[in-house]
Amino acid sequence: MQVTSTPYHTHNTYQKTSKNTQETGFTEASESQTNQIDVPQTGFDLTGKVNLIYLLKPEDISEFKGEMPDLNNFFSGFKNQDDLAQQYHQKGQQQDIERIVFIDGKAVVSEGYDGTVYGHGPVAEIFKEMRNDPQKRQQRIAEQFPDAHIEVYPKGEGPTNAEVFELRYGESYQDYVDEQVQNYSDQYLTNQIAAEENYRRKLMFEQTPQTSVFSVDGQVVASRDDKGFVDVGLPLLDAADARGIEREALKELFRYSPERSPEDYKALLSQVFGDGVELTSYSTADAPKREEVREMAQANASAYQAV
Repeated sequence: MQVTSTPYHTHNTYQKTSKNTQETGFTEASESQTNQIDVPQTGFDLTGKVNLIYLLKPEDISEFKGEMPDLNNFFSGFKNQDDLAQQYHQKGQQQDIERIVFIDGKAVVSEGYDGTVYGHGPVAEIFKEMRNDPQKRQQRIAEQFPDAHIEVYPKGEGPTNAEVFELRYGESYQDYVDEQVQNYSDQYLTNQIAAEENYRRKLMFEQTPQTSVFSVDGQVVASRDDKGFVDVGLPLLDAADARGIEREALKELFRYSPERSPEDYKALLSQVFGDGVELTSYSTADAPKREEVREMAQANASAYQAV
C-alpha cells in the first residue's frame, strides 16, 4: 500500500456505485424523511372510535393562542432554486477532504479534516473503527487491501469537494447539482399544494355551521353539525374536572357516533353532569360556525373562572 501527499489527478473519473448523504455530505432533496402511511382515498372510518383526548390531564394540554400563519409567510423560509444552487456550488468549491483511499485506481473512501468519513464498505468501516489511531488504521488497510493507495492533502492543496465527488461517482458535479435543485423544486411544489389544501380544509372545518350547541350550567361544552360530528374537547374536560368527575365517565362522550341524534348526545351529557345540561338547536342558515362556538366556550370558561 502506498501513502503519498501528491494530489490525485481529478480528471480521472470512475463509475458510480451508490450515492447517499453519508457519502456526499449533502441531503438528497427527493428522499423522504418520514415513513409514509397508506391512507384510503375515502379516509379512515372512525365510526365507533373514541378520541383519547378525554384521558389527558390539564398539564398535558397546551393551547395555541396565536394567529394562523399566512401561507406566504409559511413558505418564505424555503430557499429558491438560485439560492440552493449557489449553496451547492459554494460547498463544491470548498477543500474539506484530507485524504482519499484508492483501490484498483478507484476512489472508494474519503476523510475530511474534521474526521468525517465519506463512503461505505470495509475500508470505511476501518476508518470509523480506528479514527483515533491513524497508524493502526493504515496497517489494517495495508493488510486487507495490499493494492490500496492513500493520497494525503495538506490544507489548501487538495481537490475541491466537487472534484472529490466526481472522483467518487464518475459523474459531473454540475449534473448532480442540477438534479438536486430540480428535485427540491418539485418537492417544494408538492408540499405547497398539500399545505394549501390542508389550510383550506381547516378553514372549511372551522366555518362549518353547528346546528346543536350543548352547555352545562350555562357553560358551552360541545357542539354538533348536521352530519353528526360532535366537536368536543377541552371545555368539556374543564367542566368535568371542576365538578370532580372521573375521566372514565366521559369516554362515551368522546366516541364518534354520527348516528346519534342531538337528543341522544344530550342524554349522555345528562348521565354525566345531571340536570344542568341544555341543548340549543339552530337551522343551518342561522347556526353559529364552529370557530364561533369555540369562542363562546372560551368566553364562558373565562367568566366561570373569574367567578
